[in-house]
Amino acid sequence: MRRSKADAEVTRARILDAAGKLFASQGITRTRLSDVAAEASVTRGAIYWHFKDKEALIEAMMDSVSAPTNAALEALSNTRQNEALSLDMLRNVIIGAFERTNRLPALEQITRFVFRYALCAESESLTNRINVDRELAVDRLRRFIVTAQQAGLITTDISPPCLAIHIHAHIIGLFHYHLSIPAPGLSVDYVSASLDLLFKGLKPKSSATEQTNDDQS
Repeated sequence: MRRSKADAEVTRARILDAAGKLFASQGITRTRLSDVAAEASVTRGAIYWHFKDKEALIEAMMDSVSAPTNAALEALSNTRQNEALSLDMLRNVIIGAFERTNRLPALEQITRFVFRYALCAESESLTNRINVDRELAVDRLRRFIVTAQQAGLITTDISPPCLAIHIHAHIIGLFHYHLSIPAPGLSVDYVSASLDLLFKGLKPKSSATEQTNDDQS
């Protein structure tokens, strides 16, 4: 039984790998399950054994490509007030996600797909999934902001939910612009500078004033 389960996991991984390659090379909408089966050297039946349909395969791809960022952001959101905490920690998580998008063509295709489906209702299940993922991301940011406010790193003049949406919208805007312009898109240095500017505006007024004075010295 263990061997059969292990074999099934290997087959599933091969299918996801094949789907990632095809999504990157010919796009998601033009990739058929039969194409994925041929690329993975499995039968269509094997694909349907692991995935109910193409949407289920896409959801699994979304899980696989977003897992590192989600795990990092979840760990960051659980940081306690008495632990080392800085806005650079959040910045590094975002930069890491941006670098993975540049490095992995399949992830870029999935990201484009998410942007498309986030604004339409072509697939109710995928739209719901994207909405849930967005709310989870905003909630993780909110929890991080609560701790950062308690640590004096972020202004308390604005509520955590509002700040979380503000930061999330800025991140989405950067990714959307990056994927909308000709290659190579935005540089990591630009994204880093943009995030620094965003976080500078979120600091308590006293900290922001001190930083401005330091910059002018």
